[in-house]
Amino acid sequence: MGMQTLIALDTDHIKKYVFATDRLKDIRGASSKLDHLNRRVMKNAAKDFQAKKVYTNGGSGMFLIEGDEDRAKEFGLRLQKEYTTATNGGASISFAVQELPDDLNAWQDASGAMQKLMKLLSMRLVAEKLHPQPHLALPSHPLMRPCDSCGTNYAEDKDVVDTADPADRDKRYCTSCLAKREEDKDVRDGIKAIIKRHIHLEHESTETTFSYIWDYMLRLLSSSGYELLDDTERPSDFNELQGIAGGKDYLGLIYADGNGMGKVMEDQLNLTETQRVAKIIDNSVYEALSMAIKKHLEVIPANGQDRKHPMFPFDILMIGGDDIMIVTPASVALDVALTIAQNFHDLTDRKMKEYDPQKEGFTLSVGVVLAPIKYPFGLLQDLAESTLKHAKTETAKRQQSSKNPSKYGDSSINFLVVAGSTSHDFKKVYDSLQKKHVPVGGKQGEATFYATLRPYTVEQLDAMLKAIRDGKRLSLGRTKLHQVREAVLKMNLTTSVGDMLAVLRNWKARQREFVADHVYKLGSKHQEKHRREDDPASWFPRVTLPWFADGSDTYRTSLLDFVELYDFVMQEGGSSGNDD
Repeated sequence: MGMQTLIALDTDHIKKYVFATDRLKDIRGASSKLDHLNRRVMKNAAKDFQAKKVYTNGGSGMFLIEGDEDRAKEFGLRLQKEYTTATNGGASISFAVQELPDDLNAWQDASGAMQKLMKLLSMRLVAEKLHPQPHLALPSHPLMRPCDSCGTNYAEDKDVVDTADPADRDKRYCTSCLAKREEDKDVRDGIKAIIKRHIHLEHESTETTFSYIWDYMLRLLSSSGYELLDDTERPSDFNELQGIAGGKDYLGLIYADGNGMGKVMEDQLNLTETQRVAKIIDNSVYEALSMAIKKHLEVIPANGQDRKHPMFPFDILMIGGDDIMIVTPASVALDVALTIAQNFHDLTDRKMKEYDPQKEGFTLSVGVVLAPIKYPFGLLQDLAESTLKHAKTETAKRQQSSKNPSKYGDSSINFLVVAGSTSHDFKKVYDSLQKKHVPVGGKQGEATFYATLRPYTVEQLDAMLKAIRDGKRLSLGRTKLHQVREAVLKMNLTTSVGDMLAVLRNWKARQREFVADHVYKLGSKHQEKHRREDDPASWFPRVTLPWFADGSDTYRTSLLDFVELYDFVMQEGGSSGNDD
C-alpha cells in the first residue's frame, strides 16, 4: 500500500479576519475569500500532491497524501503561503500531520485503529493552533495613516474598484481590506450573471472563481422555485434593510452552530465515514438556509425611486461546515431561525438514515440578536456569540434532566432584543431576569423566579410565534403589554400577581382568555411533569398568573418574552400588525 500521511488543516481566527470591520462589503468579501481558499485553493493544491480529499468546508480540511510526513508538511506549507498571499497577511492557516501504518486501510478500517489516529491528529492540530506562526511587528510612525476600514494595518491606497460609493472618496485602505472589497465586487457581479443564467435557462458552466457560497445557494433557490429577478443585488450596507417587511428600523443577526460536532467527527471509524458525515452536514446547512430564504425572504422588487434594482432582503455573512451567520430584517429573523433549526435536523436525520436506519440527525443551536440598524456591528457580533453560547450551555443542562424532550433533540433558539442599556454579554442579561425570593405564607426556603423561558426548543418557539400572531389579531395593545412587562419584572408572588390581575381586568374577555391560555400552554411544554394518577390534586395546572410552577420552588413565565418580541414578529401577509 505504501506510506500514507493524513493532514488536517484549520483556518486561524476566522472571525477576527472576517469581522475586522463594521462595513458590510468588507465582511462579505473576507468571508467569500476565505471560503474560496478553503474549498477551491485547497482542492487545486491537492492535485499537485496527489492528495485525496476527505473534506474541505467551514474553514477546515483533511487530506490523505501518498508519502511521508515531509511530503504532507510541504503541502501544508504551500497552503500557508497561499493564504498569506491571497489575504495580504490578513489570514493564516495551521496544520498537523499523522503518518499511518502501511497495512492500515484508512478508508475502510473498522477496528478502531483509524479512529484513534484521527483523534491523535485532532489533538496535534489543537496544539499547533496554540502556537501560531510568528509575524513581524508593523513599523510605527505618527505620520503613517491607519486603514479607514480595519484600523489595524496601515493604509496604502484608495479603493479604485468601487468608486461609486461617496463614503469611500476620501478613504484609504490597507492591502488586506482592498482585497476584501475587490472580492466583494467580483461576487456582486457574479451574482447578477448567475441569476441571468437561471432566469433565461442558460446552463453554461459557472466560472470556478465565482463564489461557491452564492453559486450553490442560487442553484438551490432556483431549483426550489424561488423567484429570482434580473439584476437582483445584495444590500450595499446594513441601512438598506431599513423599513423592509413593515418592521421597525431593526435588523436581525442570526448565528447558528452545530451541537457537539467535534464529538460527531471523532466518533467516525474511518475516512469514508468522516467524508460522508462532513458532506451531509455541510450540504444540509446550505439546504436548510435555502428553505428558510424561500419561505420568509422573497426578493424585494425595484420601486424606481430609492431602490432602482431588485434586492435580496438578507445577506449571508458566513456559511459552511456547521456554521451560518446571516443578517435579515428583524420582523422575520425568529421565523428564519426556527426554519433553519427544523430543516437542518430533518435533513440530516433523513440522510443519515439512508446509510444506517439506526443513525439519527444532527442539531443546531441558534442565537438571534434584534438590534437597531445603526448599532455597531462589532458589538452586535459579540452579542450574537454570547447569545448562541448561552443557548448551548443552558440546553445541555436541560437535556441532562430529560424533562419534556423535544422531537428536534437539543436544537435550541435563543434571542436578545437590544435596548439602550443592554449588556454586551447575554449571561448578564439572563441573570438580570432571575431572582430569588422568600415565599410568603410562612413557607420555608427560597423560590426562584425566571422572567424568561430562553433558550427555546423548536416546539416552544413555534408556539410562541403563533401566539404573538394570534395576539396581534386580538389587538392586545402596547400599553397593556407594557404593564404586563412591569408586573413580571417584580418577580414575586404578591405585587407581581396583583398587578397582573389588574391588567387582565382591563382586557376584554377574549383577550384575557387568550393571555391566560398562552401561559398554560407554554407552561405545559416547559414545566416539570407533576401529574400523578393516584393524586387528583396534581391534575390541576400549576399556574398563578403571570407565573407557572416548574417544580416545588421555581416559577417561570413566557410573558416577558412575548412582550419583547411583540413588535418583531410579522403577521402572515406581510403586516407588522402593530397596534396601540
